[in-house]
Amino acid sequence: MHGTPLLEVRDLTTVFETPKGPLRAVDGVSFTVDRGKSHGIVGESGSGKSVLVRTIMNLLPQNASVTPESRVYFAGRDIGTMTPEEKQHLWGPRISMIFQDPMTALNPVRKIGAQIADPQRYHLRRKKQVAWENAADLLAQVGISDPRRRLDQYPHELSGGMRQRVMIAIAIGCEPDLLIADEPTTALDVTVQRQILDLLSTLQRDRDMGMILITHDLGVVARHTVDVAVMYAGQFVESAPTRVLFRDMRHRYTSALFRSTPRVGADPHSRLFSIAGRPPDLLSPPVGCRFAPRCEHALSACARPPIYQSIGGTHQLACHNPHTGGPADHERR
Repeated sequence: MHGTPLLEVRDLTTVFETPKGPLRAVDGVSFTVDRGKSHGIVGESGSGKSVLVRTIMNLLPQNASVTPESRVYFAGRDIGTMTPEEKQHLWGPRISMIFQDPMTALNPVRKIGAQIADPQRYHLRRKKQVAWENAADLLAQVGISDPRRRLDQYPHELSGGMRQRVMIAIAIGCEPDLLIADEPTTALDVTVQRQILDLLSTLQRDRDMGMILITHDLGVVARHTVDVAVMYAGQFVESAPTRVLFRDMRHRYTSALFRSTPRVGADPHSRLFSIAGRPPDLLSPPVGCRFAPRCEHALSACARPPIYQSIGGTHQLACHNPHTGGPADHERR
């Protein structure tokens, strides 16, 4: 796509100051998201996915900071140069986020209607009655039955799936240009997961929003994204258009994630694949490839840091010993 990306992240590094020293939870990440496109970020728990998007949303704790070279551009504008007032009207009406756990994200002592209507009243200057009417319409859009009655209920009166739908209604209430969904189905059963993900994809297409979908499940990004980046130990190790990645996985970590995904047609008594070892300590990460200590195909060259570079078109990779090409199916045999 030509023109200015909706979101552009350049060399983003997020550092936490800890009693044991600085910890780089996100280390030199760069990517773009275009309007109307869905971008997946996938990786194990602790890989830095949530810290990455929380950095974009300026939701970091006091002991965290970004390095001076880090840049985040929204619609061509450097967010770091915006005034506090400009930022206040960026997060919510322009960039919105759906959090992992709606029970902790929603205010337990405020009614659902107020939590959906208040951002519209503040950012869009809508009158109370108009905002509440729109809140009911939003609940209907996200598939909640009897929406007007739900407006007067509290979060604890709703099921997990309904609370997640309320979070989506809040997130899209101010008609944002970019929607960030951080593991939006973590606490939901499989049937509700599918409904929520299908709903997000439909809303994203209908509203022409850009979307970042954070998940640990490659199957989710296969069905719901156009582009995908694989994150490990704070860094991107592979990224490509989703169809390209699933046709031609090159990084050993990407294929290991793929192999660890349970399959419907597998023998019910077969052993599930798991990635050996554990992610590195980011207080003292390996000098070379961070996945090398867990990689079955590591070489002596892996003691050097790999360069994250293009291997053709929009496919990028950081690996000294990648697959030579073709689908990753041979890794499963």
